[in-house]
Amino acid sequence: MKTMPEPVDHLIFLIHPCCYEPIEAERIRREGMQLFLEREEEVKARWLADLAGRGEGTLFAQLGGPGYLRDAAAESLGEGGALQLRSPFPESGDLDEYYLRLKDEILEHLRRHALTLDPAAATSELWGESFEGCVPGYGGAFAHHLGLARAPRMRFEMTVYDSRFLHRARRWEPLALPGSDVEAWLFECHDGTGAATFQPRLTPQWLDGRRLRLRLNDRRHQLCDKQGHAVWPVAPWEKGKPEREHVVTVAVKEWINRWVRGVGTGIDEFRAVVEAARLAAP
Repeated sequence: MKTMPEPVDHLIFLIHPCCYEPIEAERIRREGMQLFLEREEEVKARWLADLAGRGEGTLFAQLGGPGYLRDAAAESLGEGGALQLRSPFPESGDLDEYYLRLKDEILEHLRRHALTLDPAAATSELWGESFEGCVPGYGGAFAHHLGLARAPRMRFEMTVYDSRFLHRARRWEPLALPGSDVEAWLFECHDGTGAATFQPRLTPQWLDGRRLRLRLNDRRHQLCDKQGHAVWPVAPWEKGKPEREHVVTVAVKEWINRWVRGVGTGIDEFRAVVEAARLAAP
């Protein structure tokens, strides 16, 4: 008979899984989403395989998506180790209010199942869809509102991305920005160009007004959105035009839909540009 609360030492946050699964095949074909559906199927297989090997001490918290994923987690972790968050989004649209509802739901689950969580010691990881948006957005919010001292680990291989240029990427790596909770993710794309985005790990990204400063060359670098549309420089570089370096600042919350691309440089030189990024002084 259990007499002491059981400790939770690790959390898995699964954010908005299986977005493409319910979409009809004709729409998938018409809108060219097959590569995202295939990625989702591959990643879902990894989720299920990983969960099958988990044991006690892990809490699986799923936001959205099909219930069979939570059920699969419960088979390995027990009912106390698996939770599907169901708090309604507030009519006001207030994200902070929603985050607090989700936090309270997690804490109530812990109480109901006689589980304890030490925010100073617990580790966590992030899975789900999308890699650039909801996963870091909700991941940072969960870490912040649960008071986690240790930054969640983003597991790119457990996510589905929104950006087509990540398809068949050759390699990727996380890069920590010194003195902050912000992490850069650097990719060498299939054509040898570079792509990088920035994500906070202990802060709700959609609400993060801190500004990130980069030094970019208007011939060799560009800023774009997830669809690949350039947003900087305003006018593309042309042959014969002198190339210049610029200090460019972008709010951390905007990196939900921003990438810096290395379009005229090798990946090692581009890595140095990304590593030199810093949060601007308040």
